[in-house]
Amino acid sequence: MTFSKADQPPHSHDINISGQDSITPSDLYAAVGEEIRWHNTLSVPIHLGLLGVQPIAETGCDKGFTTWFGTMKDMTTIPPGDYVSLCFLRARTVRYNVWTDLADPIRSMSPTAVIHLDETPS
Repeated sequence: MTFSKADQPPHSHDINISGQDSITPSDLYAAVGEEIRWHNTLSVPIHLGLLGVQPIAETGCDKGFTTWFGTMKDMTTIPPGDYVSLCFLRARTVRYNVWTDLADPIRSMSPTAVIHLDETPS
């Protein structure tokens, strides 16, 4: 199948989460509009929280961040073996954390990971 440049699906970037201290890559460079996918490779659910992002105004494609009512949330649960994704619509730096146990948020929080978004493709 051949796509014109305008019809090509956006490039995607995969972030694998295999533990509280294991986010790969923890520092990602991507272009505006590219899909970012967070994969939970653990056997338990994990929780992903975006820091300082206004999801409705600043994101496009979405898997796992929209509620039943169509509103966006900045924290979501990723089931075991599944993923969530977003496409950010403006150049910026996005910071996020992962929690393995919300009952113990301080000890189960990952170091803050970063996504650097630029206007030009990576």
